[in-house]
Amino acid sequence: MKVQFRPRAIADLHAIIRWYNDIAPESTHRIVADIERSIERLKHFPHSGPATGHRDLRRIVTLRYHFKIAYRIETGRIVVIGIFRHQDRMA
Repeated sequence: MKVQFRPRAIADLHAIIRWYNDIAPESTHRIVADIERSIERLKHFPHSGPATGHRDLRRIVTLRYHFKIAYRIETGRIVVIGIFRHQDRMA
């Protein structure tokens, strides 16, 4: 299944990278890899994230660093709506 990122999700990912590059640059690549693994898993198991009951959104939490990935399943694709820490924003 194809994955498409909304502009907000891209901005979220860039903000995560900037933040960790500033405070712990040695961790940035592991954090990004954790997010990428979770998104790759969604390609194969799009219904694995529970529905949030909000605008047909679903979400998963990355295994290692506990980022939330909010997404919507559309015909033939997964649309990533946002990527954020649990305490930063709810979706």
